[in-house]
Amino acid sequence: MSSIGLLVPDLLRGIMFALPLNIDQKFAFAQVSRLWRELALGSHTFWSSFIGGDSKADFYRVPLVLERTGQSIVLHVQFRFIHANNWPADILATLVPYVTRLITLDIEFTAPMHAKALLGAALVFPVLQTLRIKSSIYRNVPGLLLTAPVLRTLDIERVHLTNWDTLLCTSLENIRLCDSPVEMLLEILKRCPRAQRIVLQTWYPWSGSSIEDSFAAFTSRPLAPALRELELEVRGSNISRILQAGFSDVVLHTLTGRIYNGHRDDDLEVLSHALLSGVGPLVSFNLVDMQELVLHDAAGRIRRLRCCNGDSCFEVGDVWKYLSIHYNLHETAREIRIRLEFWDELVGVFELHPPQLADGITLAIQANGNTDFRLPNQIMRLPGLFKVEFRYPMDVDTSSRALSDVLALIELPAARKVELCLGKRKYPTELLGWLREKHWTICSHCAQ
Repeated sequence: MSSIGLLVPDLLRGIMFALPLNIDQKFAFAQVSRLWRELALGSHTFWSSFIGGDSKADFYRVPLVLERTGQSIVLHVQFRFIHANNWPADILATLVPYVTRLITLDIEFTAPMHAKALLGAALVFPVLQTLRIKSSIYRNVPGLLLTAPVLRTLDIERVHLTNWDTLLCTSLENIRLCDSPVEMLLEILKRCPRAQRIVLQTWYPWSGSSIEDSFAAFTSRPLAPALRELELEVRGSNISRILQAGFSDVVLHTLTGRIYNGHRDDDLEVLSHALLSGVGPLVSFNLVDMQELVLHDAAGRIRRLRCCNGDSCFEVGDVWKYLSIHYNLHETAREIRIRLEFWDELVGVFELHPPQLADGITLAIQANGNTDFRLPNQIMRLPGLFKVEFRYPMDVDTSSRALSDVLALIELPAARKVELCLGKRKYPTELLGWLREKHWTICSHCAQ
Protein backbone atom coordinates (compact mmCIF):
# COMPACT_ATOMS: atom_id res chain seq x y z
CA MET A 1 0.00 0.00 0.00
CA SER A 2 2.88 2.34 0.73
CA SER A 3 4.08 1.97 -2.87
CA ILE A 4 0.65 2.87 -4.17
CA GLY A 5 0.60 5.87 -1.88
CA LEU A 6 3.80 7.12 -3.48
CA LEU A 7 2.53 6.41 -6.98
CA VAL A 8 -0.72 8.36 -6.72
CA PRO A 9 0.91 11.82 -6.33
CA ASP A 10 3.16 11.12 -9.32
CA LEU A 11 0.13 10.21 -11.45
CA LEU A 12 -1.71 13.31 -10.30
CA ARG A 13 1.27 15.49 -11.18
CA GLY A 14 1.19 14.00 -14.67
CA ILE A 15 -2.51 14.91 -14.89
CA MET A 16 -1.81 18.43 -13.59
CA PHE A 17 0.62 19.25 -16.35
CA ALA A 18 -1.49 17.62 -19.07
CA LEU A 19 -4.44 19.89 -18.31
CA PRO A 20 -5.37 22.80 -20.59
CA LEU A 21 -3.78 26.04 -19.45
CA ASN A 22 -7.10 27.80 -18.82
CA ILE A 23 -7.32 29.22 -15.30
CA ASP A 24 -10.73 27.62 -14.66
CA GLN A 25 -9.25 24.18 -15.43
CA LYS A 26 -6.49 24.73 -12.89
CA PHE A 27 -8.93 25.78 -10.20
CA ALA A 28 -11.21 22.85 -11.00
CA PHE A 29 -8.29 20.46 -10.48
CA ALA A 30 -7.39 22.07 -7.16
CA GLN A 31 -10.96 21.67 -5.87
CA VAL A 32 -11.39 17.92 -6.43
CA SER A 33 -10.08 16.80 -3.03
CA ARG A 34 -7.66 17.71 -0.26
CA LEU A 35 -4.83 15.71 -1.87
CA TRP A 36 -5.35 17.32 -5.26
CA ARG A 37 -5.50 20.75 -3.67
CA GLU A 38 -2.28 20.18 -1.70
CA LEU A 39 -0.45 19.04 -4.81
CA ALA A 40 -1.68 22.01 -6.84
CA LEU A 41 -0.92 24.61 -4.18
CA GLY A 42 2.50 23.09 -3.58
CA SER A 43 3.61 23.46 -7.22
CA HIS A 44 4.73 26.91 -8.36
CA THR A 45 5.28 25.56 -11.89
CA PHE A 46 1.64 24.43 -12.17
CA TRP A 47 0.47 28.04 -11.90
CA SER A 48 3.29 29.66 -13.89
CA SER A 49 1.69 28.99 -17.31
CA PHE A 50 -1.93 30.01 -17.76
CA ILE A 51 -4.56 31.39 -20.13
CA GLY A 52 -6.98 33.98 -18.76
CA GLY A 53 -10.02 35.74 -20.14
CA ASP A 54 -12.25 38.66 -19.33
CA SER A 55 -14.75 36.73 -17.22
CA LYS A 56 -15.55 38.00 -13.76
CA ALA A 57 -14.15 34.78 -12.30
CA ASP A 58 -10.76 35.33 -13.94
CA PHE A 59 -10.83 38.92 -12.70
CA TYR A 60 -10.62 37.57 -9.15
CA ARG A 61 -8.48 34.50 -9.89
CA VAL A 62 -5.51 36.06 -11.72
CA PRO A 63 -4.02 37.71 -8.60
CA LEU A 64 -4.34 34.40 -6.73
CA VAL A 65 -2.65 32.52 -9.56
CA LEU A 66 0.25 34.98 -9.64
CA GLU A 67 0.74 34.68 -5.88
CA ARG A 68 1.05 30.89 -6.26
CA THR A 69 3.95 31.20 -8.71
CA GLY A 70 6.42 31.98 -5.94
CA GLN A 71 9.32 34.40 -6.26
CA SER A 72 11.54 33.07 -9.03
CA ILE A 73 9.56 30.89 -11.48
CA VAL A 74 9.38 32.39 -14.98
CA LEU A 75 5.87 33.06 -16.30
CA HIS A 76 4.12 32.14 -19.55
CA VAL A 77 0.93 34.23 -19.70
CA GLN A 78 -1.85 34.42 -22.28
CA PHE A 79 -5.04 36.49 -22.20
CA ARG A 80 -7.98 36.35 -24.59
CA PHE A 81 -10.21 39.36 -24.00
CA ILE A 82 -13.37 39.16 -26.11
CA HIS A 83 -15.75 41.64 -24.51
CA ALA A 84 -15.14 45.38 -24.24
CA ASN A 85 -15.56 45.76 -20.46
CA ASN A 86 -13.32 47.34 -17.85
CA TRP A 87 -11.96 44.19 -16.23
CA PRO A 88 -9.05 43.62 -18.64
CA ALA A 89 -7.36 46.85 -17.57
CA ASP A 90 -7.36 45.78 -13.93
CA ILE A 91 -6.34 42.19 -14.77
CA LEU A 92 -3.34 43.31 -16.85
CA ALA A 93 -2.34 45.84 -14.20
CA THR A 94 -1.81 42.94 -11.78
CA LEU A 95 1.04 41.75 -14.04
CA VAL A 96 3.11 44.93 -13.57
CA PRO A 97 4.96 43.68 -10.44
CA TYR A 98 5.86 40.48 -12.33
CA VAL A 99 7.41 41.94 -15.51
CA THR A 100 10.89 40.79 -14.47
CA ARG A 101 9.69 37.16 -14.66
CA LEU A 102 7.56 37.20 -17.81
CA ILE A 103 9.10 35.04 -20.54
CA THR A 104 5.95 34.72 -22.69
CA LEU A 105 3.24 37.36 -23.00
CA ASP A 106 0.39 36.77 -25.46
CA ILE A 107 -2.58 39.17 -25.34
CA GLU A 108 -5.58 39.49 -27.63
CA PHE A 109 -8.03 42.29 -26.90
CA THR A 110 -10.76 44.51 -28.30
CA ALA A 111 -9.66 47.66 -26.45
CA PRO A 112 -5.86 48.13 -26.50
CA MET A 113 -6.04 51.05 -24.07
CA HIS A 114 -6.68 48.48 -21.36
CA ALA A 115 -3.08 47.32 -21.72
CA LYS A 116 -1.58 50.77 -21.20
CA ALA A 117 -0.53 50.21 -17.57
CA LEU A 118 1.42 47.11 -18.57
CA LEU A 119 2.56 47.87 -22.10
CA GLY A 120 2.47 51.67 -22.33
CA ALA A 121 4.46 52.73 -19.28
CA ALA A 122 7.99 52.21 -20.69
CA LEU A 123 8.52 49.17 -18.51
CA VAL A 124 11.51 46.90 -19.08
CA PHE A 125 10.82 43.18 -19.52
CA PRO A 126 14.32 41.77 -18.95
CA VAL A 127 13.64 38.06 -19.71
CA LEU A 128 10.72 38.35 -22.15
CA GLN A 129 11.32 36.11 -25.18
CA THR A 130 7.88 35.91 -26.82
CA LEU A 131 5.54 38.88 -27.24
CA ARG A 132 2.27 38.61 -29.13
CA ILE A 133 -0.20 41.48 -29.11
CA LYS A 134 -3.35 41.46 -31.22
CA SER A 135 -6.19 43.94 -31.33
CA SER A 136 -9.49 43.44 -33.10
CA ILE A 137 -9.62 47.15 -33.97
CA TYR A 138 -7.09 49.64 -35.27
CA ARG A 139 -8.50 53.03 -34.38
CA ASN A 140 -8.18 55.31 -31.36
CA VAL A 141 -5.33 53.07 -30.21
CA PRO A 142 -2.85 54.69 -27.81
CA GLY A 143 0.80 54.13 -28.56
CA LEU A 144 2.36 51.39 -26.48
CA LEU A 145 5.92 51.64 -25.19
CA LEU A 146 8.02 48.88 -23.61
CA THR A 147 11.53 47.45 -23.79
CA ALA A 148 12.44 43.76 -24.14
CA PRO A 149 16.21 43.39 -24.72
CA VAL A 150 16.27 39.57 -25.23
CA LEU A 151 13.09 39.19 -27.26
CA ARG A 152 13.14 36.32 -29.76
CA THR A 153 9.53 36.30 -31.11
CA LEU A 154 7.57 39.46 -31.88
CA ASP A 155 4.03 39.23 -33.26
CA ILE A 156 2.10 42.50 -33.50
CA GLU A 157 -1.30 42.93 -35.15
CA ARG A 158 -3.38 46.14 -35.28
CA VAL A 159 -1.43 47.75 -32.49
CA HIS A 160 0.53 50.99 -32.68
CA LEU A 161 3.89 51.12 -30.91
CA THR A 162 5.31 54.50 -29.91
CA ASN A 163 8.95 53.49 -30.35
CA TRP A 164 9.87 50.45 -32.42
CA ASP A 165 13.54 50.85 -31.49
CA THR A 166 12.89 49.29 -28.09
CA LEU A 167 11.53 46.06 -29.58
CA LEU A 168 13.44 45.59 -32.84
CA CYS A 169 16.44 44.18 -31.00
CA THR A 170 19.36 42.07 -32.20
CA SER A 171 18.05 38.91 -30.51
CA LEU A 172 14.85 38.69 -32.59
CA GLU A 173 14.46 35.53 -34.69
CA ASN A 174 10.73 35.36 -35.52
CA ILE A 175 8.96 38.59 -36.53
CA ARG A 176 5.38 39.12 -37.67
CA LEU A 177 3.99 42.62 -38.18
CA CYS A 178 0.48 43.33 -39.46
CA ASP A 179 -0.85 46.76 -40.38
CA SER A 180 2.57 48.35 -40.02
CA PRO A 181 4.23 50.56 -42.66
CA VAL A 182 5.87 48.50 -45.38
CA GLU A 183 9.13 50.36 -44.76
CA MET A 184 9.31 48.54 -41.43
CA LEU A 185 11.01 45.77 -43.39
CA LEU A 186 14.04 48.05 -43.77
CA GLU A 187 14.21 48.61 -40.02
CA ILE A 188 14.01 44.88 -39.36
CA LEU A 189 16.85 44.18 -41.75
CA LYS A 190 18.98 46.90 -40.14
CA ARG A 191 18.36 45.94 -36.53
CA CYS A 192 17.65 42.19 -36.47
CA PRO A 193 20.58 40.21 -37.95
CA ARG A 194 19.38 36.94 -36.38
CA ALA A 195 15.92 37.08 -37.98
CA GLN A 196 15.01 33.67 -39.37
CA ARG A 197 11.35 34.35 -40.21
CA ILE A 198 9.80 37.67 -41.24
CA VAL A 199 6.11 38.17 -41.99
CA LEU A 200 4.97 41.63 -43.08
CA GLN A 201 1.33 42.29 -43.93
CA THR A 202 0.28 45.83 -44.66
CA TRP A 203 -2.17 48.02 -46.55
CA TYR A 204 0.26 50.92 -46.67
CA PRO A 205 1.96 51.89 -49.93
CA TRP A 206 5.70 52.42 -50.06
CA SER A 207 6.41 56.08 -49.30
CA GLY A 208 9.46 58.31 -49.22
CA SER A 209 12.50 57.07 -51.14
CA SER A 210 12.01 54.53 -53.90
CA ILE A 211 12.22 50.85 -53.05
CA GLU A 212 15.40 50.45 -55.07
CA ASP A 213 17.13 53.46 -53.46
CA SER A 214 16.12 52.31 -49.97
CA PHE A 215 17.72 48.90 -50.40
CA ALA A 216 20.73 50.32 -52.22
CA ALA A 217 21.62 52.18 -49.02
CA PHE A 218 22.62 48.89 -47.37
CA THR A 219 26.38 48.51 -47.54
CA SER A 220 26.62 44.74 -47.06
CA ARG A 221 24.85 41.67 -48.43
CA PRO A 222 23.02 39.46 -47.75
CA LEU A 223 20.76 41.74 -45.75
CA ALA A 224 19.54 39.06 -43.33
CA PRO A 225 22.12 36.26 -43.23
CA ALA A 226 19.99 33.96 -41.04
CA LEU A 227 16.72 34.48 -42.91
CA ARG A 228 14.99 31.32 -44.13
CA GLU A 229 11.32 32.32 -44.36
CA LEU A 230 9.88 35.56 -45.74
CA GLU A 231 6.20 36.36 -46.22
CA LEU A 232 5.09 39.60 -47.86
CA GLU A 233 1.57 40.89 -48.21
CA VAL A 234 2.00 44.27 -49.85
CA ARG A 235 0.45 46.16 -52.69
CA GLY A 236 0.72 44.74 -56.17
CA SER A 237 4.06 44.91 -57.96
CA ASN A 238 5.83 46.10 -54.80
CA ILE A 239 6.47 42.43 -54.04
CA SER A 240 8.59 42.02 -57.16
CA ARG A 241 10.44 45.27 -56.55
CA ILE A 242 11.18 44.46 -52.90
CA LEU A 243 12.46 40.99 -53.68
CA GLN A 244 14.55 42.17 -56.62
CA ALA A 245 16.03 45.11 -54.75
CA GLY A 246 16.65 43.37 -51.43
CA PHE A 247 16.98 39.63 -52.05
CA SER A 248 18.22 39.10 -55.60
CA ASP A 249 21.48 37.69 -54.22
CA VAL A 250 19.87 34.90 -52.16
CA VAL A 251 17.36 32.11 -52.75
CA LEU A 252 15.34 31.77 -49.56
CA HIS A 253 14.13 28.40 -48.31
CA THR A 254 10.53 29.54 -47.85
CA LEU A 255 8.98 32.50 -49.63
CA THR A 256 5.33 33.55 -49.48
CA GLY A 257 3.79 36.33 -51.52
CA ARG A 258 0.28 37.71 -51.25
CA ILE A 259 -1.59 39.96 -53.60
CA TYR A 260 -4.08 42.32 -51.96
CA ASN A 261 -6.76 43.88 -54.13
CA GLY A 262 -5.00 42.56 -57.20
CA HIS A 263 -6.60 41.95 -60.57
CA ARG A 264 -7.64 38.34 -61.01
CA ASP A 265 -5.94 37.85 -64.36
CA ASP A 266 -2.65 39.26 -63.08
CA ASP A 267 -2.32 37.56 -59.68
CA LEU A 268 -0.61 34.39 -60.84
CA GLU A 269 1.74 36.16 -63.24
CA VAL A 270 2.82 38.79 -60.69
CA LEU A 271 3.37 36.32 -57.88
CA SER A 272 5.10 33.62 -59.89
CA HIS A 273 7.48 36.14 -61.45
CA ALA A 274 8.29 37.51 -57.99
CA LEU A 275 8.64 34.23 -56.10
CA LEU A 276 10.02 31.64 -58.51
CA SER A 277 13.21 33.37 -59.55
CA GLY A 278 16.19 31.19 -58.72
CA VAL A 279 14.31 28.04 -57.72
CA GLY A 280 15.07 24.65 -59.23
CA PRO A 281 12.69 22.30 -61.05
CA LEU A 282 9.23 22.30 -59.48
CA VAL A 283 8.42 18.83 -58.15
CA SER A 284 5.34 19.38 -55.95
CA PHE A 285 2.12 21.15 -56.95
CA ASN A 286 -0.47 21.76 -54.22
CA LEU A 287 -3.55 23.74 -55.21
CA VAL A 288 -4.91 24.34 -51.71
CA ASP A 289 -7.89 26.39 -52.87
CA MET A 290 -8.74 29.23 -55.23
CA GLN A 291 -6.57 31.59 -53.21
CA GLU A 292 -3.52 29.54 -52.27
CA LEU A 293 -0.96 27.56 -54.23
CA VAL A 294 2.06 25.82 -52.68
CA LEU A 295 5.04 24.70 -54.77
CA HIS A 296 8.23 22.82 -53.84
CA ASP A 297 11.34 22.64 -55.93
CA ALA A 298 13.80 19.73 -56.14
CA ALA A 299 15.97 21.24 -53.39
CA GLY A 300 13.05 21.36 -50.95
CA ARG A 301 12.43 25.09 -51.20
CA ILE A 302 8.85 26.19 -50.57
CA ARG A 303 6.95 28.85 -52.51
CA ARG A 304 3.46 29.92 -51.39
CA LEU A 305 1.35 32.06 -53.71
CA ARG A 306 -1.69 33.57 -52.00
CA CYS A 307 -4.50 36.00 -52.68
CA CYS A 308 -5.83 37.90 -49.71
CA ASN A 309 -9.51 38.53 -50.34
CA GLY A 310 -12.48 37.72 -52.52
CA ASP A 311 -11.44 40.26 -55.15
CA SER A 312 -8.32 38.25 -55.90
CA CYS A 313 -8.31 34.57 -56.74
CA PHE A 314 -6.68 32.09 -59.06
CA GLU A 315 -8.45 30.61 -62.04
CA VAL A 316 -8.06 26.96 -61.09
CA GLY A 317 -7.84 25.57 -64.59
CA ASP A 318 -5.23 28.13 -65.65
CA VAL A 319 -2.77 27.55 -62.80
CA TRP A 320 -1.31 24.28 -64.11
CA LYS A 321 -1.35 25.59 -67.67
CA TYR A 322 0.53 28.78 -66.80
CA LEU A 323 3.19 27.05 -64.72
CA SER A 324 3.66 24.36 -67.35
CA ILE A 325 4.16 26.87 -70.14
CA HIS A 326 6.45 29.21 -68.23
CA TYR A 327 8.15 26.93 -65.68
CA ASN A 328 7.90 23.44 -67.25
CA LEU A 329 5.91 22.13 -64.29
CA HIS A 330 4.31 19.37 -66.37
CA GLU A 331 7.77 17.92 -67.08
CA THR A 332 9.05 17.85 -63.49
CA ALA A 333 6.05 17.39 -61.13
CA ARG A 334 6.27 14.26 -58.96
CA GLU A 335 3.45 15.11 -56.56
CA ILE A 336 0.11 16.69 -57.49
CA ARG A 337 -2.21 17.62 -54.64
CA ILE A 338 -5.71 18.78 -55.49
CA ARG A 339 -9.10 19.29 -53.92
CA LEU A 340 -11.80 16.98 -55.18
CA GLU A 341 -13.97 19.93 -56.17
CA PHE A 342 -11.33 21.03 -58.73
CA TRP A 343 -11.11 17.58 -60.33
CA ASP A 344 -13.04 18.22 -63.55
CA GLU A 345 -11.35 21.57 -64.20
CA LEU A 346 -7.89 20.07 -63.83
CA VAL A 347 -8.64 16.98 -65.91
CA GLY A 348 -9.13 19.22 -68.94
CA VAL A 349 -5.90 21.12 -68.47
CA PHE A 350 -3.99 17.88 -67.76
CA GLU A 351 -5.14 16.67 -71.18
CA LEU A 352 -3.59 19.74 -72.81
CA HIS A 353 -0.44 19.80 -70.67
CA PRO A 354 -0.07 16.25 -69.31
CA PRO A 355 2.39 15.42 -66.54
CA GLN A 356 5.25 13.77 -68.38
CA LEU A 357 7.23 11.80 -65.80
CA ALA A 358 7.10 8.23 -66.99
CA ASP A 359 6.98 6.83 -63.46
CA GLY A 360 6.69 8.10 -59.91
CA ILE A 361 3.78 10.59 -59.92
CA THR A 362 1.77 10.78 -56.69
CA LEU A 363 -1.79 12.13 -56.82
CA ALA A 364 -2.98 13.36 -53.41
CA ILE A 365 -6.70 14.08 -53.12
CA GLN A 366 -8.36 16.21 -50.48
CA ALA A 367 -12.05 15.49 -49.90
CA ASN A 368 -14.10 17.03 -47.12
CA GLY A 369 -17.14 14.79 -46.71
CA ASN A 370 -20.91 15.00 -46.91
CA THR A 371 -21.35 18.74 -46.58
CA ASP A 372 -19.60 19.68 -49.81
CA PHE A 373 -19.29 16.34 -51.58
CA ARG A 374 -19.68 16.58 -55.32
CA LEU A 375 -18.69 13.59 -57.40
CA PRO A 376 -16.54 14.45 -60.43
CA ASN A 377 -17.46 12.93 -63.76
CA GLN A 378 -14.35 13.11 -65.95
CA ILE A 379 -11.64 10.47 -66.36
CA MET A 380 -8.23 11.37 -64.91
CA ARG A 381 -5.35 10.14 -67.10
CA LEU A 382 -1.84 10.32 -65.65
CA PRO A 383 0.36 7.77 -67.48
CA GLY A 384 3.14 8.10 -64.91
CA LEU A 385 0.83 7.55 -61.94
CA PHE A 386 2.54 5.56 -59.18
CA LYS A 387 0.52 6.32 -56.04
CA VAL A 388 -2.83 7.82 -54.99
CA GLU A 389 -3.31 9.24 -51.49
CA PHE A 390 -6.44 10.44 -49.75
CA ARG A 391 -4.79 12.97 -47.48
CA TYR A 392 -8.08 14.08 -45.92
CA PRO A 393 -10.50 11.15 -46.29
CA MET A 394 -14.19 11.76 -46.83
CA ASP A 395 -16.81 11.52 -44.11
CA VAL A 396 -17.27 7.98 -42.81
CA ASP A 397 -20.92 7.80 -43.90
CA THR A 398 -20.06 8.14 -47.58
CA SER A 399 -16.40 7.14 -47.65
CA SER A 400 -16.71 3.61 -49.08
CA ARG A 401 -19.10 4.55 -51.88
CA ALA A 402 -17.41 7.86 -52.65
CA LEU A 403 -13.95 6.32 -52.63
CA SER A 404 -14.84 3.63 -55.16
CA ASP A 405 -16.68 6.17 -57.34
CA VAL A 406 -13.69 8.52 -57.40
CA LEU A 407 -11.12 5.79 -57.99
CA ALA A 408 -13.20 4.46 -60.88
CA LEU A 409 -12.49 7.77 -62.63
CA ILE A 410 -8.72 7.22 -62.55
CA GLU A 411 -7.35 5.43 -65.61
CA LEU A 412 -4.69 3.05 -64.31
CA PRO A 413 -1.47 2.49 -66.27
CA ALA A 414 -1.52 -0.82 -68.16
CA ALA A 415 2.03 -1.81 -67.21
CA ARG A 416 1.82 -1.72 -63.39
CA LYS A 417 -0.39 -1.48 -60.36
CA VAL A 418 -0.86 1.80 -58.52
CA GLU A 419 -0.42 2.04 -54.75
CA LEU A 420 -3.34 3.44 -52.75
CA CYS A 421 -3.07 5.11 -49.33
CA LEU A 422 -6.32 5.77 -47.47
CA GLY A 423 -4.85 7.97 -44.79
CA LYS A 424 -6.00 7.20 -41.24
CA ARG A 425 -9.46 6.06 -42.33
CA LYS A 426 -10.27 2.36 -41.99
CA TYR A 427 -12.46 0.87 -44.73
CA PRO A 428 -14.41 -2.41 -44.80
CA THR A 429 -12.63 -5.59 -45.84
CA GLU A 430 -15.04 -5.94 -48.77
CA LEU A 431 -13.93 -2.62 -50.19
CA LEU A 432 -10.26 -3.52 -49.87
CA GLY A 433 -10.97 -6.76 -51.74
CA TRP A 434 -12.74 -4.80 -54.50
CA LEU A 435 -9.73 -2.50 -54.81
CA ARG A 436 -7.37 -5.44 -55.23
CA GLU A 437 -9.59 -6.87 -57.93
CA LYS A 438 -9.31 -3.53 -59.76
CA HIS A 439 -5.50 -3.86 -59.66
CA TRP A 440 -4.85 -1.36 -56.89
CA THR A 441 -2.08 -2.13 -54.39
CA ILE A 442 -3.04 -1.17 -50.85
CA CYS A 443 -0.19 0.46 -48.93
CA SER A 444 1.16 -1.53 -45.99
CA HIS A 445 -0.37 0.50 -43.17
CA CYS A 446 -3.83 0.60 -44.81
CA ALA A 447 -3.72 -3.18 -45.47
CA GLN A 448 -3.46 -3.75 -41.71
